[in-house]
Amino acid sequence: MINEERVRHMTAMAIFEKEMGPEYQPMLKYTKKEYIALHGWGGFLAGTLIYAIVFALIAIYLVSDKIENLNTMYMLTIALVGLLGYAAYIILHVHNVRRRAERNYRRGRRLIKELGAKYNKLKNMYEDEAQQTKPLLARDYEE
Repeated sequence: MINEERVRHMTAMAIFEKEMGPEYQPMLKYTKKEYIALHGWGGFLAGTLIYAIVFALIAIYLVSDKIENLNTMYMLTIALVGLLGYAAYIILHVHNVRRRAERNYRRGRRLIKELGAKYNKLKNMYEDEAQQTKPLLARDYEE
């Protein structure tokens, strides 16, 4: 005999695991501190690469426009502005990446706890069903 409530419960759990499971697997592997640090380093590397590309394009544009008046002071000014811009950008970028990672971690842990509660409920359903299918004398009755 099929328990419809159990089937609905199992279907909901399977859908969750299929859709959200791979996204929240790292929350099971890493602590909160490790997860945020990992995303912070990834944000630092990605932010540095993006800034370098954008800065290089802007510097090439500025230098190509003023190629005849190019002197050391102009190049040093571009480099100084670039470094100051990089420092400000990378601090903000890494801070935002770490904040998003912390939010995702909290949400993922909450969803994983909910999934654990669903597994416990399913286990209880199986135990109740097994208890009900036993012969009357084999059931655990408290007298």
